[in-house]
Amino acid sequence: MDVKRYVNMGFVFVGLLAWICLSPLFAWVMELLSPTWDMALVGAEFRLSDVLGLVTAIAFTVWLFAKDDVYSEALAIGNELSKVTWPNWEDTRKSTIVVILVTLVIAVILGSFDFFWGLATGWIYGI
Repeated sequence: MDVKRYVNMGFVFVGLLAWICLSPLFAWVMELLSPTWDMALVGAEFRLSDVLGLVTAIAFTVWLFAKDDVYSEALAIGNELSKVTWPNWEDTRKSTIVVILVTLVIAVILGSFDFFWGLATGWIYGI
């Protein structure tokens, strides 16, 4: 498994996520300052705020790539994750069933405590 490829794809994903988050932020700021600033550049859907968000996201991603400590730490995390033994489908299914059953049992126990506590407090306050 090539960890470096996954780290690079992760940085690109962070850049795309930054673009998705920054474009509405720039649109909101431009709407506050002057609504005419956010003009349509390519059609009605691609506006100046989208370009600013894209440029900022690209600059952020390039900055992340350029930071040696961030990149080396991401590679170290990727190497550690490659050593993890992930459960197979059968183990995951069995564990999910156990969690659901334990949750139902605890819910019944807590519900019965609540019911009997309600009866006891009703009997005490009813006297």
